[in-house]
Amino acid sequence: MITVDKIFGNLFITPLITPDRLLLYAKDHLARLIKGNGTGKFTAAIAFLTPLVAALEADVSNVDSTLNLQSGQTDEVDLVTSQFSHTMSTLEGVIANSLGGISSIGYKEFYPHMLKDYGAANRKTMPTLTTRVFKAATKYATALGATVTAQLQAFQAGYLAARDAQSTSIADLSSDRTDRTGSLANMQVALVQSLHLVGSIFPADVVKCSGFFNFNLLFTVGHRKHVLYNGLANIAKTEVIVNRSFSDSVSIIFRNKSTNADYIVWIGATATDAPNAQAITVKAGQSVVVVPSTIGDLANTFLLILDASAVNAAVYQVETIG
Repeated sequence: MITVDKIFGNLFITPLITPDRLLLYAKDHLARLIKGNGTGKFTAAIAFLTPLVAALEADVSNVDSTLNLQSGQTDEVDLVTSQFSHTMSTLEGVIANSLGGISSIGYKEFYPHMLKDYGAANRKTMPTLTTRVFKAATKYATALGATVTAQLQAFQAGYLAARDAQSTSIADLSSDRTDRTGSLANMQVALVQSLHLVGSIFPADVVKCSGFFNFNLLFTVGHRKHVLYNGLANIAKTEVIVNRSFSDSVSIIFRNKSTNADYIVWIGATATDAPNAQAITVKAGQSVVVVPSTIGDLANTFLLILDASAVNAAVYQVETIG
């Protein structure tokens, strides 16, 4: 049944189409418009879509980077918690000996439930436990000595710092996702406009119109082959990620797992080709989605990588789809 929504509505506003997949589809569509723009009929559409693609790519990448940062900061909170539990277990005998044994008031201020509290320390109880230890360490500083006192007191500030960094990261992620929502909506509307534009240029010509769109990129398709390549790009050395034929039915996702090294990727004719004019840089902690023709000649077969840092090797993950 033909409905107004199907003809004029936003075809891309569905939870089945993720931001990553919409970006992949948009970049593929833009590449097809550029390739088919011999007479200039798509010049305005290309100029309109290009900054919107860049904006969505930046926002998708920011969310990815912030998720990675948040994950690292979550690990830091867990590490501080683990170190705290270990220290309170290790120093139990030292504290007991310094304060007059396990029956002393001082020992019981540190260990009201023996080691039970510290062995079960978690994010919910850490603020209470580290505050307890800080106060007791300050009160019995003379008996404990400067080194042990400082070690015990440091946990309160250390945990709060790690937790505050994690909270800031969560807030940043929320902001990034809000930004992405805006760029996502703009991209959806622009793609609907482009769909109608192509249809108006080639009215009722299904074959010609279909050549500008690859709707398979929007959804998970079981028969599309996914291959993952992980590795280390050595400093100042060009390396081959894979040697295979490419077409624009293939999508490539580049992820930079480094914290301090960018890398450059392109498609070359040989394993030793230098970066070409279409080579792109993938920043540390970022991800980029491309169709092969945007980074090289489709007649070539070598997907190449070069570390852009003079001092650090770059950790890469490359996924080819199709």
